[in-house]
Order: sequence, then C-alpha cells, then structure tokens
Amino acid sequence: MIETGDLLVFAKVVELESLTRAATGLGVPKSTVSRRLTRLEEKLGAQLLRRTTHGITITEQGQVFFEYAQRCLGVLRDGANAVQVQHSRPRGLLRISVPHELDRTLLAPLLTDYLKAYPDVRLVTVLSNETVDHFRDGFDVAIVADTLPLAEASLMTTKLGATEYGLYAAPDYLERHGVPQSHVDLPRFDLLAWGSVDVKAQWHLDKGADHAIVAFRPRLICNDLMLLRQSVLSGLGVAALPAFICKRDLAEGRMAEVLPGWRPPGKSFFAVFPHHQVMPVRVRAFIDFLVERLRPTLSWEMNDGR
Repeated sequence: MIETGDLLVFAKVVELESLTRAATGLGVPKSTVSRRLTRLEEKLGAQLLRRTTHGITITEQGQVFFEYAQRCLGVLRDGANAVQVQHSRPRGLLRISVPHELDRTLLAPLLTDYLKAYPDVRLVTVLSNETVDHFRDGFDVAIVADTLPLAEASLMTTKLGATEYGLYAAPDYLERHGVPQSHVDLPRFDLLAWGSVDVKAQWHLDKGADHAIVAFRPRLICNDLMLLRQSVLSGLGVAALPAFICKRDLAEGRMAEVLPGWRPPGKSFFAVFPHHQVMPVRVRAFIDFLVERLRPTLSWEMNDGR
C-alpha cells in the first residue's frame, strides 16, 4: 500500500526540483524526504528520480507517476476542503502575499480585524510582488496591483478595488519654491519617485483627453509609500501618491494637490488564488472580507476611521 505522505513528498520534490527545498517546504528533515522517496521507489519497483550532484531530474516513469500522484492529491485536497466547508467558521492556516504598493498602515488594521473576526485562523503574511512562485510554495492568496500575472490557467482572480493617483506637495514647500503652472514646469521642482533603481523616472499624466509624459531625475527614489508620504509632508518635494495614503492629509491641509486635473493613471488591486473545486472557507472568507473592507478604503471615501 502506497502512503499518501510518500506521494506528497514525491510531488513536492518534483515541483521544487530539490530535496532540500522540498524538506523546507514540508517542514521535515531532508533525511525524511530521502527515506520516503526510496520507500516509494521500492514499492513501485521503478526509479522515479535521478539524483546527481547537479540536482534532481525526473525519469520517464517518474513523470507518468507524477501525473497520477497529482490527481490523487488533488482529490484528497478537494475532499478535505468539502469537509471544511461544512464548518460554519473559517479555520486553519492562511498564507498570503501583499504587494509593496499597499501601505502597511492601511493593511495592518484589516488583517487584525480579520483575525479578530475568525479566531480559529492563523495568518502568515509576506510582503512581495511575486505571485506564481508563492503558490508553488503553498500560499493561498496573493494581492497584486495592476497587471494580472495570469500565465497559469490554474489561477483565479477577484477585483478588490481601485485607487486614484495625484501629484501632491506640502503647502510650505509650494510657498518656498512656487507652484507649477504647467506639467512642463515640473522637472524644475524637487520630484520624488516610487521605485528601487536609480534611473531617470517618468510620470504619465492625463487631463481629460490630453496626455503628457514628464521625464525627470528624482531627488528621492524609494519603494516604501510611507517613506514617500512622509518625505512630502516634510517638504522635500512633489510626489505621485494614491488616494488611500494621502486623503486624510489633504482633508486636514497637510498636503495640497499640484496641477489639479493632471493625474497619473490609477491602480487596481486583485486577489489571485489557485483554482479550487471547493474553495477553503478561510480563503473565501478572507477574499470577501477584503472586498467589503478594502474597496472603500482605497477610494477617496473618508469613512474608514483613519
């Protein structure tokens, strides 16, 4: 009789092409992975994997068996999910990845409220713009910005909401340096950019049917929206910021819009998750929670309590 645990180990090794990475992903010693693989090959009477100093490769017989192993494990996962659906409350471990574009102060209260609402759920959160690699490592949901990385048909998406962008500066900065009268004036000011590479930046700005591209050498480049916001509040210069991070500052006069009407393109956010015949309750509850709570928070609405 072949043990399910041996199938799981074999599938993980094939997916990650490494005994070490499979052991890490499964949370077991490498010796356990090696022992289970040997036992599986002995029961089948066939070599499934070739182990060399250069890594792991699958044999022709191993590839055939891998396809059946995936089907078997998929049926077991669907069965487990079907049982879980019968529970009225989400439970278990939920692993998510979050893009750098989402402000930590925006997301942290939402995750806290989700865990308070569902005390039987444990949460692992990783800040990353990668998507597919996380699913191979067993993540449940990836929140992504803008372009959807749907190269794999096994991934599903739900739109969580969208946010508008604008150009903003502190009032004291505009008093000291003047106010741009046209997008052509912008490169003469201290411009702050989102990013992680020291290159000449560009803003694509739209005003109705008009479009302009502003190329500039940033005074500051960072991939932390909180740092970018704080730099604007400190009077360092002008930055393109999303509504959700600066709407309170605008309402209370700590920021002012530069060139009203000229705005960078907005950004949409999506939940990406593996396709399930029966979606785990904890995943469905989390996505529904984000749609309800994140969508208004991303907009200009001021009813989020921030």
